[in-house]
Amino acid sequence: MKRLRWFLASPLRLGLTISGILLLGFLVSETLLDRWPALAVASRDGALARQDTGVLRDFRIAVVHCLLVGYVLAAFLTVVQGGRKTVRALQAALDCTPEECEALADSIRFSRGGLTVAVLIGLAVGVGTPYLAPPVPQDLWNPATWNAEVAWHRTLGPLLAMGSAALAYGIVSVSRRMSRLAADLKSIDLFDLDPLHPFTRQGLQNALLLMGFVAIGGLMVLTETGFGLLGLSIGTVIFFGAGLALALPMRGVHRRITQAKAAELDWVEGRIREQRSVLKSGQDRTSGDLSDLASYRELVRAVPDWPIGASGYVRFALYLLIPVISWAAAALVERFIDALL
Repeated sequence: MKRLRWFLASPLRLGLTISGILLLGFLVSETLLDRWPALAVASRDGALARQDTGVLRDFRIAVVHCLLVGYVLAAFLTVVQGGRKTVRALQAALDCTPEECEALADSIRFSRGGLTVAVLIGLAVGVGTPYLAPPVPQDLWNPATWNAEVAWHRTLGPLLAMGSAALAYGIVSVSRRMSRLAADLKSIDLFDLDPLHPFTRQGLQNALLLMGFVAIGGLMVLTETGFGLLGLSIGTVIFFGAGLALALPMRGVHRRITQAKAAELDWVEGRIREQRSVLKSGQDRTSGDLSDLASYRELVRAVPDWPIGASGYVRFALYLLIPVISWAAAALVERFIDALL
């Protein structure tokens, strides 16, 4: 039990361990089944050369599946822990005691029914996805037709899809919880949005996790034929999903900021009307009142409606580039290996 808690304490440790165990098991099975000679023959044109069919293609697909299974489980745990860290970081803004905030953080859990539905949807997607990646065998789910490599990615495919669906559900569920948490903020200081940055960090973390999935899963699109349409469809959905995942935790704060701005603008407009009446009546007034109020009004209008600054948008843009950078690195590795061989 202690070892389980030790693994769960670190998403990175958990993901690396699971992926490492799967990869080790896969490589050992390849050795026991004496698959390496066939792989060596198939690799004569390059270890990463694109192939329509064959043992090398199936080998690489299985490797990516091993990596992704560990990744989605680690990412799911990261979402849960990230939500709890966000609550703790908001202690001052929520005006709660450490014990109350800790209880609130521990309350971030998932609905069993919702998680079950997400996993079942993922299972259905995992069973149907291989039909979208040509060439499609006639007896796709008949184990008698599988070679050693296909057996691995046929088995891991549904598990990966279920984990991915659970990750998507976790991101949406925790982000909505964070959004509703904005209603409990004691106040909004329009000229000091720093206490609200934990919401921004939660959204950026969501986007980063999705881009990491694309970076690893996209290796199949890069090295294998038949995944073009499937990869484009899934990649497009995830890229748009990254934008939604960024905004969703901040939606409630956005609403509070716009409400605070509207109230402040109503106040300053009322004061401007009062000063205008004084000006028209010719009564004594304090010099600069109108100009000060007009300047303050522009200052309030300039406050961003979302608790994310320029640096946050830059980070988000860099996250979107992670898959491109990883694919470029893979292409460079391929060239380096081909040059050595």
